[in-house]
Amino acid sequence: LSIEDPFAEDDWSAWQQFMQVAPKRLQVLGDDLLTTNLNRLNKAIAENSANAILIKANQNGLVTSTLNVLKQARANNFNTVVSARSGETEDSWLADLATGWRAGQIKVGSTHGSERTAKWNRLLELEATEESSFANPFN
Repeated sequence: LSIEDPFAEDDWSAWQQFMQVAPKRLQVLGDDLLTTNLNRLNKAIAENSANAILIKANQNGLVTSTLNVLKQARANNFNTVVSARSGETEDSWLADLATGWRAGQIKVGSTHGSERTAKWNRLLELEATEESSFANPFN
């Protein structure tokens, strides 16, 4: 179970208070709060303001910097969700990135729209050809 951006991006105290009462199994996902930014992630870690991060490569600007954010999140037991952004194309590279980085989760939207379907199809192709499998959350 996941909740994304339950509070304003700079309302750190609300995030902290929520984390104190949130069920441990709840994924409290920072998107606008963390903006794939290492400094904001480090603050969230220090202040226990979230336990998961949305990773957007084109939000950070550099693939290497984005990977550093993902590594820091993982090192501090944050769940990581590689995410598409609005205005995406049919290019499926994001599926490869999420799989290669072993992000654990990907957010690309429903299968409505060819730009989304391309990514889902690539994930299915990766599962069929690579030594990877996708977890079924309903098992």
